[in-house]
Amino acid sequence: MDCVEEALGRFRSVFGAEAVVEVVDRGPERLVAKFSGNMCYTCGTYDYFEDFAYMYSDCAGEEWAVESYRQNPDGSYTVIFKPKRLVRRVVRHVKITLEGKELDYLIEG
Repeated sequence: MDCVEEALGRFRSVFGAEAVVEVVDRGPERLVAKFSGNMCYTCGTYDYFEDFAYMYSDCAGEEWAVESYRQNPDGSYTVIFKPKRLVRRVVRHVKITLEGKELDYLIEG
């Protein structure tokens, strides 16, 4: 079993009732995953991304982190992970609907 499959298995065993994760692209220094499920409607969504990064780090041999994430039109999230040593800025996507108007921001920090 490779590291991606190991991390996916661990994540699913812990969060499978709330979160669905699918790796859509991977390389030696980049991993792109799509997150969906009930977790997309909670304020703690980002925590699921970090938890996956920690689980992947355990078998990858170095610490990985969230580089960016964006909410998709269907409510799911696309998250880009990289080794922490390569992450200079984290880009967060904030989408708020207020009184029928959608506010959509990318925040770098």
